[in-house]
Amino acid sequence: MYNDAYEFAIPYRQPASKVGKGSQRVERVYDATAIKSAFQSAGQLHQDLFPPGFFKLAPGPIANLRLDKEGKAAMAAKLEEITSVVSAFFQSGEFDMASAETCLDLLVGTGVLFPLEGDDDNPVRFICIPFDEIAVDNDAYGKVNAIFWQTRLTRRAIYDAFPDGTFPADFMGQHNSAPDEEMDLAQDFIFDPKAKRWIFCAYLTSSEVPITEEDYRTQPMAVGRYHRVPGEPYGRGPILLALPTIKTLNKAVELTLKAAAIQMLGIWGYRPGGAFNPDTVRLGPGEFWPMQATGGVLGPDVTRLDVAAGRIDVSQLVMQELRMQVQAMLGDDSLPDKGATPISASEVMARMKRISQNYLGAYGRLVNEIVPVIVRRVIEILYRRKLIDVDIEIDALLVKIDVLSPIASAVKAAAHSRIIEFIQLVVAVKGSPMAADLIVKIDDALRAIGEEQLPASLIRTPAEQKALEQQMAAAAAQIAAAQAGGGQQQPAGAAAA
Repeated sequence: MYNDAYEFAIPYRQPASKVGKGSQRVERVYDATAIKSAFQSAGQLHQDLFPPGFFKLAPGPIANLRLDKEGKAAMAAKLEEITSVVSAFFQSGEFDMASAETCLDLLVGTGVLFPLEGDDDNPVRFICIPFDEIAVDNDAYGKVNAIFWQTRLTRRAIYDAFPDGTFPADFMGQHNSAPDEEMDLAQDFIFDPKAKRWIFCAYLTSSEVPITEEDYRTQPMAVGRYHRVPGEPYGRGPILLALPTIKTLNKAVELTLKAAAIQMLGIWGYRPGGAFNPDTVRLGPGEFWPMQATGGVLGPDVTRLDVAAGRIDVSQLVMQELRMQVQAMLGDDSLPDKGATPISASEVMARMKRISQNYLGAYGRLVNEIVPVIVRRVIEILYRRKLIDVDIEIDALLVKIDVLSPIASAVKAAAHSRIIEFIQLVVAVKGSPMAADLIVKIDDALRAIGEEQLPASLIRTPAEQKALEQQMAAAAAQIAAAQAGGGQQQPAGAAAA
């Protein structure tokens, strides 16, 4: 299923080690609807998952319970400083490219995003590992606890990747004589539940000696699954759901093209003087069939046979319906092509609402399996390279990760709308805007909404708010005094005049 999905929807994402370098990958593809919709849907998924500033560190629920307002404000300000440093390493072209490729793989089912430690010039690197090179295992609760990565690289690339590694003697000898020869490299990442660490081991499949071994505190790479069938470690994405329709559409276009070719070129018959054998003739455009007779009194030597005209207009209607189904299942909410039957605005809105609801169902899994993993991993890398001085333990209790993507903001806005609607209800029932202050803590409610949607630096602390209120009260008192003084002098001036 994965091979068919990549062949008909994302033909250029399979690694060359599987299908060969320079191979023709679109020999059986006759319709590009799935390819076009896959790239557009992946682009939308990338915008929804990884917009600029797609996360922030914030105090968790335990910190909110134990700390007072001043303590929470100070903790939020410190976490925002760390967030600004960590976010800078996600604002690179390499991360955009790797995350975009991950979104393409997610549409099939499983995407793997790997943040790895670099050098002094690039402390953090990002790559997307092709799904065909990855094997994963789950624990009893469906969480990834083992990742196995096997790929083919040249000896030069393997040596450059592990310059401090231990290599067999024959490898070093051939590294100098044949550095461009490819070899199988395996890299295993296994979680140790007792030590709460990830164990890493890299080795050549032809050697029993590991190249290097290391352990990490955080999960080294994010393995995101779009939808997951219980009992299966891999995901199933929209392309797999739409695969029967994609293959049906592709076959319909193929048959339509063959029917059109036969109509244009025809099938010709000739009389060679022998018997016509239907078992040996070929059905195709421009073919010549040997026949006993081509007409009356054996007919002409060469004649064109009349071919029944195919109902291409009917097939176009069928294919248009199939294309709309593929676009809907892949989340491509673009309008139909020119020449198609116009659809009403209400139908367009209904399609977009349906796609949004279906997409939201997988959003929670994508966020939990990707964003916290790569953020924790980057923080560990930066701490190891001494670029940050605090190794933050993100446990969702003391420190949590707030995802600031558009869909997460929409979910939070839906929760905040209940607060706004209740305040409006109080004002409508009481008939006075001031009545809401008697029931709802307006300032605290607005502050809670602002902390969910805005950076901490843009929200005033309680001390700053109190000082500002005092300044505003003093300024109002001065204005009132000035107005009162002017009102007393006006009658005297009028009397003197």
